[in-house]
Amino acid sequence: MDRIKKRLLNLAIGEFVALCTFAFLFSHRILNIGVASLIAFLYLIFILLQGSIYWFYRYILMVKKADFSPRAIKIFRSLRPLNMFLLVCGGVLIPIIKSSNKDLIIAIGVFLFGVIEYINYYWYRLSYGKSGFNIRILLNTKLKKSSINKMINK
Repeated sequence: MDRIKKRLLNLAIGEFVALCTFAFLFSHRILNIGVASLIAFLYLIFILLQGSIYWFYRYILMVKKADFSPRAIKIFRSLRPLNMFLLVCGGVLIPIIKSSNKDLIIAIGVFLFGVIEYINYYWYRLSYGKSGFNIRILLNTKLKKSSINKMINK
């Protein structure tokens, strides 16, 4: 049980650190990119924030030995279509508002990472094994529903 608690807390902290790292990179203009990349970064940060909150919530539930609240289920259920709406809007806007080819390439890369994270959180578990994402394991196993997907479809 303690191992699972530690894993949930590590997932929450890991997602939050990733979110902070991406926010820092963009806010300090380290990458010197444009508006299209901003949209991609904002989408990715929004998805990572949801993941961090979800894993921390799961950790708290385990500590308290409680079940998911109906309110939490409702919140995550409503976030899935919002994420999809933002995904479609970002996918349409990014090529239109790019300021340069560099901006477009970075935006597409970051946005695709956000889309993969969205799928990983809300649809199918894409990370397997101790190292997280492992393409060999992923290709050799049937996709399993994600933890959030299981929760919101109860």
